[in-house]
Amino acid sequence: MSRVVLISLDGFASFYWTDPRVRMPTLRRLAERGVVAQRMECVFPSTTWPTHVSMVTGVRPDRHGVVANYVLNRESGRAEDLTGDPIYDADRLLRAPTVYDVAHAAGLRTAAVDWPCTRRAAGLDFNLPFFKDQRVFESATHPDVWRELAALGLPIDRLGEWSQLPKRFLRDDVVADVAAHVLHRHAPDLLLVHFLCADSFQHLHGPRSPEAYWALEYVDHCVGRVLAALPAGALERDTAVLVVSDHGFLPSDREIRVNVRLRQLGLMKIDADGRIIESRARFVTNHGAGYVYVLDPADRALLARDLKSELAGLEGVTGVWGVADYAGLGLPVPDANPMIGELVLEAGGGYAFGDEARGDDPIGPPRYRGNHGHRPGHPDIGAFFLAAGAGVRRGAQIGTIMSRDVAPTVAHLLRTKLGDVEGRLLADALA
Repeated sequence: MSRVVLISLDGFASFYWTDPRVRMPTLRRLAERGVVAQRMECVFPSTTWPTHVSMVTGVRPDRHGVVANYVLNRESGRAEDLTGDPIYDADRLLRAPTVYDVAHAAGLRTAAVDWPCTRRAAGLDFNLPFFKDQRVFESATHPDVWRELAALGLPIDRLGEWSQLPKRFLRDDVVADVAAHVLHRHAPDLLLVHFLCADSFQHLHGPRSPEAYWALEYVDHCVGRVLAALPAGALERDTAVLVVSDHGFLPSDREIRVNVRLRQLGLMKIDADGRIIESRARFVTNHGAGYVYVLDPADRALLARDLKSELAGLEGVTGVWGVADYAGLGLPVPDANPMIGELVLEAGGGYAFGDEARGDDPIGPPRYRGNHGHRPGHPDIGAFFLAAGAGVRRGAQIGTIMSRDVAPTVAHLLRTKLGDVEGRLLADALA
């Protein structure tokens, strides 16, 4: 029997691997006995939830259904943060089978700690999902899991607080503890683990900042604690470890406020506090990309056409695509998936998008100093991939791979198989 541990370091850009300022001794030692990819291309938008889902399904968002971190609920008119997971279970979002579904169906033991888009996932035997809100942590985590972690004395009552950007290194500390505990007590055949603080510190302070380097060293230490929980000799005998990331990072010093322009065009109204109270079109940011939702059914096609040319002229916007372009971007159309907008926009270098609708200037100071979400071909948006252990080549480097290559490779290492996927088995990484 084979075991796979899949560890995601959110926001760990491929460019960091050759940066001499990065101190990651755990990953360096692991790489000496395994394989590192030159870079891993993510999906578009290059944000946490779409790419993590691609890594476990082997397909792009047009097939797996998770199109962004942030979407607009067309029925309620409210923007929804999927990363806070306030509403949706996994089976409501996912439209493709995952590698943990396949493993579970084959009788293998599966577990996840902080992995995105896994709320109440039926294919996971143990699961502490990715949440931000303490109320959701307590209400949507399985009661047996919650009681088990409480009995360990872990500070699970602080997980909501520690999910806020500046404190996420504390959450990662708990994630490492839980993952080590799961390996000891539950001995899963497949374990998914997600560490978040490197992403958080780059949003707050920018990529290649002192804080970013500190966060990378910190999560490297967390990875070491997880690996230390494996049985002695596991990597030689029966365990493969894959360390991946979901996207890279770009610095940003200006914010594009598309909703300001939509309001100026008479397509939106706000109240005195800046809350949107009426809109025929609305923009929802996903950092370096974002969607325009056309909400007037009578004029949807015409309004989308007019806005495409109008918004292409905004400072900092480098691309605007309509539904006719979505197939080439790996995105579904709104008629098939209403969580996506009628237009998708991309920001240029130094820019990111914001949701602000107040004011007269559609360009303003940024909320975050680092961002992602741009098309995956951008050099600094490249993600990371490392594999080591049983069944993996030793001391090798491979070229560029895709995030959707991870799922079929994990399935192969588990001696199972996903069905119709777009990703390829990384045969050149395997022994």
